[in-house]
Amino acid sequence: MTERACANWIQTFKDWIYPRSEAPETYILWSGLFTLASVIKRSVYIPKNKMLGSWECYPNIYVGFIGPPATRKTTTMDYADQLLSEVPNINEAADSMTQQILAKRIADTRDCSISIRSGELGTFINPSGSVMIDFLVSLFDGRRKFSTDTLMRGVEFSQAPCVNFIFATTPVWISNNLSELMVGGGLTSRVMMIYEEDLRRKQLFYGELDYDYLEKLNRNLKTDLVHIATNIAGEFRFTDDAKTFAEEWYRGLKTPDDYRLQGYFGRKHVHLFKVAMLLHLAYSDELLITKKDLIDGIKLLEIVEKKLSNVYQSVGKNPYTDVMDALLGYITLKVKVSRKELLSRFYQSAPPVTLLELINALIAMEKISVDSVSGDYILKRVKIIDPTTVGLS
Repeated sequence: MTERACANWIQTFKDWIYPRSEAPETYILWSGLFTLASVIKRSVYIPKNKMLGSWECYPNIYVGFIGPPATRKTTTMDYADQLLSEVPNINEAADSMTQQILAKRIADTRDCSISIRSGELGTFINPSGSVMIDFLVSLFDGRRKFSTDTLMRGVEFSQAPCVNFIFATTPVWISNNLSELMVGGGLTSRVMMIYEEDLRRKQLFYGELDYDYLEKLNRNLKTDLVHIATNIAGEFRFTDDAKTFAEEWYRGLKTPDDYRLQGYFGRKHVHLFKVAMLLHLAYSDELLITKKDLIDGIKLLEIVEKKLSNVYQSVGKNPYTDVMDALLGYITLKVKVSRKELLSRFYQSAPPVTLLELINALIAMEKISVDSVSGDYILKRVKIIDPTTVGLS
């Protein structure tokens, strides 16, 4: 067995990037996992017949870096790109293409594999929209083959396709482009959504670093990637204690009430097995998942899950919720408000027709009511007292 240049490939990848990057640690670690997955492709897997029953698990992964601009999402992806560009037989996809072109690219490769790295998810998805999303979903699940009909080229056929996908986008894009129906299942449940809001640190100059040492790490990383790509293939097995641990963990797995997270948690065991295979390949050629691999994988997933709800926090949100709250707050403050005054006060917040719809919604929800005499808006159940009548019998 050839000795590895890195004791642990993921740790070396982190050591190579960490000293000269402002990026959150999660972005760095998942860039490393994506790089390993792109190299190993479908060469290894957990079989169904001897292990998982009715499904097989391959280590291909989809990773999304979600965060506001300038959180070093694409910069961190570039490190993976740098390494993969120097490993033989890594097929790359363009930043933007139609689903038909992607299918052709996969079919035209020697091993029907492709590595997709997109600096902006919208740029990649938009040319084909939901067709591309459905295509990516089917490929994630380890589909054994697919065919695509085109008017110009007839039927294009791929055997055992493998796609690894990493992208960056912002919470605003997620909110504006993913409907409630798309969240919770489909593509989003198959993507490890890595949400970060802040840089790990802020630093401009790195002249003090030992660049000779970093270059040595770079060489070691590439050496091991080539080794993994050319020497490792076959079925993964579990140690007995790993199998017992996984079974107990899976049976005790709870699904959250938030419907937006239920799809991911329904596939959490799939994500765990993929990550466990990659973590093991980072330090060993032996295709044997240990209990420690599973525990380390669970820790990585749980770090991501702590912020997962932030990815979808605005999905399905009424875009005029803030305006409705402001309308209600103003009526509360003024006690009694005419339609003219209310529309004049909030004309910049929404078109007049929309404002009237929002006011009617507040009435329907019994938050406010209409004064039967003046037609003014008042708080529900608040009685307007004529001060001239106070003290009279």
